[in-house]
Amino acid sequence: MRKIFVDKITEDNVLSGADHAHVSVVLRARVGDKLTLCDGDGYDYQYEISGIDSKSTRLKFLDKTPVETEPKTKVDLFVALLKADKLEWVCQKCTELGISEINPFVSEFVQVKKESVKAERLNKICKEAAQQCGRGKVPTLNEPIAFKDMLARLSCYDNVLFLYEKGGSKLSDGIKVKGGSTAIIIGSEGGFSDKEAEQLATLGVKTISLGKRILRAETACVTAVSLVMYEMEELK
Repeated sequence: MRKIFVDKITEDNVLSGADHAHVSVVLRARVGDKLTLCDGDGYDYQYEISGIDSKSTRLKFLDKTPVETEPKTKVDLFVALLKADKLEWVCQKCTELGISEINPFVSEFVQVKKESVKAERLNKICKEAAQQCGRGKVPTLNEPIAFKDMLARLSCYDNVLFLYEKGGSKLSDGIKVKGGSTAIIIGSEGGFSDKEAEQLATLGVKTISLGKRILRAETACVTAVSLVMYEMEELK
């Protein structure tokens, strides 16, 4: 059953604008077809299409059920700015894996400007990926922040994993609280400077290695999120 994320659920919902176009044009839905709507409140709402015209899709409410696809563990990604196509890919794949937030940040060796981050487009990619894989909410894609501001946010997490190209412990050793909120920090194509690594170490952040091979930043993002979800038993 196709899922659509909406701002508000009503008993007899009417879809218009982009949602109507997605259902009527992209999905080529017809009267009698079933749809699931979700507004991130923890429930899926099942509807039957009762009418379609040029401007709207009318729905008849059928049932609501608890969302069973959303991870119980909060995992947030902090990724230094990547080129647009790579960041888009990261947003799509990490959404499918269950990420809660994606936080781009500016580090010393980034090769792109923060103005290149198109938050509206990236949020659309996250929404489409969440709908496709049947999640219970759309991840938050935040505006780029400075490295120092990223450091200031880390104290609220139970686990902080700093993926460092110069090596470190295995990922499972960095998880102090099983099932606890987790931040994953990954650098840009240029990696981290020694000063940045020292600042993270001063905060007690554990350096993590993903093996002897140097992974591309976008590959490291998906690999790290996958491994964390596995360790948290979210992929069983």
